[in-house]
Amino acid sequence: MPHIVIKAVEGATERQIEEAAIQIADVIHKTLGKPAKYISVSYEGYAFGEWEGVYNEFVKDKDNVFVKPGYTNPKTFS
Repeated sequence: MPHIVIKAVEGATERQIEEAAIQIADVIHKTLGKPAKYISVSYEGYAFGEWEGVYNEFVKDKDNVFVKPGYTNPKTFS
């Protein structure tokens, strides 16, 4: 605990994903005070056509999304 999941449209390299995961884990460690050995981060890549489903299930109208995206249409990102 905690476990963080990065969900994104595919396109990042494995190195970029790994670096993002390391930085996210470090932020969790520093801001929430959780020991690094208890933090895990995973990545789920989605095709562009799948993103609307991800957005609707995990982002749209969710009270636990503290940083909202700057779009409301996941098909066009506008």
